Amino acid sequence: MDDDPRLLDAMSALVESEGFDVLKALDGAEALRLARIQRPAIVVTDYMMPVMRGDALVSALAGEPGLADLPVVLCSAVAAPPGSLAVAAFLRKPFAAAQLLELLRQHTARN
Repeated sequence: MDDDPRLLDAMSALVESEGFDVLKALDGAEALRLARIQRPAIVVTDYMMPVMRGDALVSALAGEPGLADLPVVLCSAVAAPPGSLAVAAFLRKPFAAAQLLELLRQHTARN
């Protein structure tokens, strides 16, 4: 998820072209709501978003019994994620599409 609709659409198209199903959200609160309805295999989120930031989303997912084990890939222009966040991976923006796809394959057991 990302709060930039153009980037969100581009990333979604890329991921879908590799055979992944995609749920899109423009903010963390919407992502949490969607995850509760249809549990995803992995969450990719930006750190800085309106309504609920990526770090708050990671914490909220960790507190949900049915979602606590979801791998989360956190993307951000910051140099490194806060040390207290339990994420499967961190991608510093800008990142190569191949990096994102490799992480998705790794954390969803798709090779």
